[in-house]
Amino acid sequence: MKYSIATKITIIFAISFALVCIVFFTYANIQKQNSLESVRNKQISAINYLLTLYERASPPQDLEQYFRNFGLEYVSNQNLAVSIVKDGELIFAKQTPIGVVQSIMYNDNLYLHLKNTGFHLLIESSETKKVNDSLLISFVIAMVLLISLYVSVMRSLMPLRKLSVDIRRFAAGNLDVSICPASKDNFDQQDEIGQVAYEFDNAVCKIRDLIRSRQLFLRAIMHELKTPIGKGRIVSEMVANETQKSRLTSIFIRLEMLINEFSKIEQLLSKSYSLNYQECHFSLILEQVEDMLMLENFSEKVACDIKEDVVLRVDFQLFSLAIKNLIDNAIKYADDKKAILVCDNDMIAVKNLGKPLEHEMSFYLQAFVRGDKSSKSSGMGLGLYIIDQIFNMHKMGLKYSYEDGYHCFFVPLKRDFVEKS
Repeated sequence: MKYSIATKITIIFAISFALVCIVFFTYANIQKQNSLESVRNKQISAINYLLTLYERASPPQDLEQYFRNFGLEYVSNQNLAVSIVKDGELIFAKQTPIGVVQSIMYNDNLYLHLKNTGFHLLIESSETKKVNDSLLISFVIAMVLLISLYVSVMRSLMPLRKLSVDIRRFAAGNLDVSICPASKDNFDQQDEIGQVAYEFDNAVCKIRDLIRSRQLFLRAIMHELKTPIGKGRIVSEMVANETQKSRLTSIFIRLEMLINEFSKIEQLLSKSYSLNYQECHFSLILEQVEDMLMLENFSEKVACDIKEDVVLRVDFQLFSLAIKNLIDNAIKYADDKKAILVCDNDMIAVKNLGKPLEHEMSFYLQAFVRGDKSSKSSGMGLGLYIIDQIFNMHKMGLKYSYEDGYHCFFVPLKRDFVEKS
C-alpha cells in the first residue's frame, strides 16, 4: 500500500507522540509509587518515634511542629478531611497506646489518620503535592516541541502539493505555470523543497521559451509557404492544357493539406491540442482519408473490407489523420505497395505484405525512426510516432502483430468509442 510523504510523516509523529506519552506516564507512575513509598516510611517513622517519646513520658509539646520535622503536615481543609475519612481507601489500621493509627489512600495520595478520645489528626505529606510538577513541565515542553516540529515539517511540504499540481498542469500543456517569484532573493523558502521548486520554475521558463520559439518558427514557415501556394494555384488556373492544369492544381492542394497536417502535428507534439469529440461512421472517416491520400487509384492500392460500419466517438480530423498515416505507411513499406483495411465491431486494422521487423515494435514508435534505414523513402520518420500519439490521446492504443507474411497494425475499439450502426 502506497502512502504520501505527508501521511508517512504524520504516522511517524503520531508514533512519536504515543511513545513520549507512554514514557512520561510510565515514569510518572514510577515516581508516584516511589513518592508514596517514601511517604509511607516517613509516616511509620513518625508514629514509631512518637510512641517511643510517649513511652519515655516525654511527648512533644507541639505535635504540628513534630510532624513537620518529618515532612508531614496537617490537612487544613475540613471538607477535604471529611471526604478522606469517609471515602478514602484504608490501607492499614493499628491500635497503639496513643490511639488508632490509620493509613488512608485518597486521590492517589497517602494520608495518616491518628485518633483517640482526646483528638483527631489527619496528616499529609507536603512533598507529594509537587512530586510530578517538574515532570509535567517537561512533558508539556516535549509536546510543544514535537507539535512545533510537526507543523514546521508539514508547512515545508506544502509547496510540494502546489509543485505537483503545477507539474501536472505543465504536462497537460499549460505553459504559464509559475512556482517562484522572478527573483530568487524574494523567494521565502530556501530549504531543499524550495530549491527544487525554484529550479523547476527555471526549467519551465526555459522549456516555455524553447517551445514558443519553435512554434513561432514553424508557424512563420507555414505562413510564408501559404503565399506561394496560393499564387501557384492562381497561376495553375491560367494553364490552357486541362491535364497539366489538373495536375498542378492537385499538387498545390496536396501542399496545402500537408501544411494543415503539419499544423496539427505541431500542436500534437507540443501537447496543446484538445480533442473535439463527435460521433461519425467509419465510412465517413474513410472518405476523408481517401481525400487526404490523394491517390489516383485508391481502390487498387487499398483493399477495404468494411465488415461493420461502426459509429465512432472520436476527433474526426485527428482520427482521419491517424488512419491516413497508417495506410500511407503501409503502402510505402509494403513489398507489393498495397494495403488492406479491415473494420469490424472490435477493431480497425491495416495490413501490408512485408518481411518481419528487425527490431521490437517500441523501436519504430519513436520519433524520426523509419522502418528501413536504407530505404530512400521520403518523410520525416514521424509516421508511426504520430499515429501512436493520436490513438493514445483517444485512449485506444496501437497494437501490432505479424502473421503469414503480413504486418498488421490494429486499434481495438472500446465500447466508449464505438456504437453499432
